Amino acid sequence: MSYIHEILDNYWGYNAFRPCQEEIINSILNGKDTIGLLPTGGGKSITFQVPAIALEGLTIVITPLISLMKDQVDNLAARGISNAVTINGLLDPIERSVAVNQVADGTANLLYIAPEMLRSKTIERLLVGRDVVRFVIDEAHCFSAWGHDFRVDYLYIGDFIRQLQEKKRQNQSIAVSCFTATAKPKVISD
Repeated sequence: MSYIHEILDNYWGYNAFRPCQEEIINSILNGKDTIGLLPTGGGKSITFQVPAIALEGLTIVITPLISLMKDQVDNLAARGISNAVTINGLLDPIERSVAVNQVADGTANLLYIAPEMLRSKTIERLLVGRDVVRFVIDEAHCFSAWGHDFRVDYLYIGDFIRQLQEKKRQNQSIAVSCFTATAKPKVISD
């Protein structure tokens, strides 16, 4: 049994991946930029959560819905995965401080944020201080100005990643994964 299968079994209780999940996970583990197009309920989250558990460093998940962030972190905690946090505008000051400290001290290796949070100097300082191994863009159809869910701050993500690499003086690009259930060719191109 491979390490990713052990993670799947230990934390989710499944003995096999769904179609396409293992290929996406292996692409991520090999450091490749990846687009995952899976149907709603097709297990997109597992395809970036398993590598985040397997890899050293910080994985940042950018998603547009605060309720989704909370659900993801709560579901991971219920499975015994305590290294996932969210930083968002609905946290009270104590919750926010705890989450920021967990990211800063390395006890959190999976950070959920909204794209608008990339404009926060606190987030920028946190990410400069950590080994960021991957950005995951969930609901990536929000990139497309042609989509009904378009969010202009999704267009800032690429600039932020480039600026972060420059500030960290990194020659190697930080890997990016994009996930969505709804992507026409124009959205995939964007």
